Amino acid sequence: MAASLLRRFSIALGVAFAATALAVPAASARTTDLGGLLGGLINANCNSSGTQVFAQWADYANYFLAPNGGFENGSSGWSLGGGASVVSGNEPFYASGSHSLALPSGSIATSPTTCIGNGDLYVRMFGADVGGTDSGLHVRVVWYGLLNKVLGISDFNTYTAGSDWAPTDKLNSSGGSIAIPLLPLVGSTSARVQLTPIGSGSNWKIDDLYIDPTGLRG
Repeated sequence: MAASLLRRFSIALGVAFAATALAVPAASARTTDLGGLLGGLINANCNSSGTQVFAQWADYANYFLAPNGGFENGSSGWSLGGGASVVSGNEPFYASGSHSLALPSGSIATSPTTCIGNGDLYVRMFGADVGGTDSGLHVRVVWYGLLNKVLGISDFNTYTAGSDWAPTDKLNSSGGSIAIPLLPLVGSTSARVQLTPIGSGSNWKIDDLYIDPTGLRG
């Protein structure tokens, strides 16, 4: 009797697992999305060491490069629309690549999913808008839960238009210059960074999207 009950339980468990797998949205089957989700689910896998990329600007946090954050694999993993494209030309501070992301007016770009770490999340990148007459580059964070389900979208910052290549400010929920970490939504397992130029005359370029997943200060 016990063996029979155990056999029936095993079969039921297998059916339940298969049904759950079939319920996963198709988007989560993409390699980049699945990698980000697994990284978020298993927080210990977040790269908490990183490097002090922005040390010369008095930011001693340890950052890791987001998946294809340097655009050296083209647009792989990114969702681009409205004329956003990967172009030749690298930010001038680190000769680690030869491409960047161009964002004309009306465009939008959403990064691959990335690990959010155990607590806070800081995002920083290099940007330029030389000659741009737009109203800045708006940054949002899209939070995902289990099965790649969107939990919510947070508006955080708008970078000032018209400047040459420079590190962007850290995302700041107050809209000022003091760095405030993004607090992940309850139940979130991963996040995507979304970039949208505001107004006409955008000449934005973005390169090297970095993540500080734990908010640790160096």
